[in-house]
Amino acid sequence: MNAEKMFHNSIESLYHYKEDLKKELDKVKEKINNLNIVLAERYQNDARDRLADDGKDYGTVTINEDGYKVKVTLSKKVTWDQEGLAVAFTEMQPDDARHFAKLTYSVEEKKYNAAQPAIKAKLQEHRVVELKGTTIDISV
Repeated sequence: MNAEKMFHNSIESLYHYKEDLKKELDKVKEKINNLNIVLAERYQNDARDRLADDGKDYGTVTINEDGYKVKVTLSKKVTWDQEGLAVAFTEMQPDDARHFAKLTYSVEEKKYNAAQPAIKAKLQEHRVVELKGTTIDISV
């Protein structure tokens, strides 16, 4: 259905069309997820072994199979103990701490909305709100 035809359809028709698309999308997402599980089961151990041969736990390897290149990436997620880092940075030379540390200030929206008027006014000076996107939902 093209956009011009959709524009003139009834809201009921648009609702049903959107619901059908959601169902199709959910089915495709499930198929992709299942395929990714199979691919991970099939290639993950080989990729781990090849990375281990190079002394690595994470990274990317390419496996050649029947004329196809299968690129397997084992990613890592790094998190840091915030309190421990704070102590470590205070024990470093100031120049070293400034070089390695990244400090970000933010205010939870829930706390901002519940703040006393004087605090809220002070924070408001530094608050930037931008449109992230538009979502339209239709329900019965």
